[in-house]
Amino acid sequence: MKGIVILSFVMTTTLSTTLFAGGKEVILASTPVASIEMIDPSPWYLGGGVVWAKLSGCNLQPGCEYEDVTYGAMVRGGYEYNQYLGIEARYLHTFLDEGPFGGTPLAHAGIFLKPQYPASERVNLYGLLGYGYTENLGNGARLNYFDSGWGFSAGAGIEYDLSDREGDRIENGNYDRAFDGYADQGRGWSLFLDYQRLLIKSDVPDLNAISLGLRYDF
Repeated sequence: MKGIVILSFVMTTTLSTTLFAGGKEVILASTPVASIEMIDPSPWYLGGGVVWAKLSGCNLQPGCEYEDVTYGAMVRGGYEYNQYLGIEARYLHTFLDEGPFGGTPLAHAGIFLKPQYPASERVNLYGLLGYGYTENLGNGARLNYFDSGWGFSAGAGIEYDLSDREGDRIENGNYDRAFDGYADQGRGWSLFLDYQRLLIKSDVPDLNAISLGLRYDF
């Protein structure tokens, strides 16, 4: 009898417990523990949309204030190190003009540090601080003193997560990083709107752009 008690005690430390009652052996299976999957979404994203750009200034002559407005497309892609900082490259090109004289098409490419702040579960606020190249693609006499230039560029924007919040968190899963799944830090689509000063120099016209589009987080 003493041997049976000792054997029963030892077996309780295993996944299955064996009991002896009335000369019969009864096996009680332990309850299985659900495994927890670690979700590791990619920090990379891509986006694109439409852009409105305005070039305004003076042709270095009295009474020559002007502005040109054009429309086009832009693409952007980046990598987010954490919820507060990323890096992004972007390119835009305008080709549709507005006004009786025709607008001045522009091209711009740059790379930016992207400080950001997750304001809520769906909203991400961000800034753009970087360096790029801007080119005047037109041939209008008003703008012949500005052809192209390298320089600093800056901007700010907002992103809104469009994905299913529950879809960002699969069953029995945890994100590998604490910030994933918050704001737009998850798999799926988000909507963005931002403003950018394309080239910040005192000797060039004001070059401003507003972009609206979608981004996809992998």
